[in-house]
Amino acid sequence: MLWATVDSPWVHTVDPARFLATLQPLRAMDPAAILSTHLPPAVGCTSDLLDTIAAAPYADPFVGPDQAALQQMLAGFDPAAA
Repeated sequence: MLWATVDSPWVHTVDPARFLATLQPLRAMDPAAILSTHLPPAVGCTSDLLDTIAAAPYADPFVGPDQAALQQMLAGFDPAAA
C-alpha cells in the first residue's frame, strides 16, 4: 500500500467506482503473473495484488518530509561512511 500511495498520489483524487472498474478486466483475465517495470514479478498473487490496489484510494495519503526535515536528514548523511 505504501508503494501505491507514494508512487501514485493521484489515486486519492479518482472516482473510486470508476477506478475499481478498471481493475475488473485484470481480475477476469486472472493472469498467473503480473510484470512491472518498477517492482519484482508478482507470481500467483494477482487477487491479493488487485485487492491492495483497489484499497489505495481509501488509504491515507503519503506525506513526505518537509524541507526542514529533509535538510536534517541530509545533515546526518555521511557519504564517506556509505
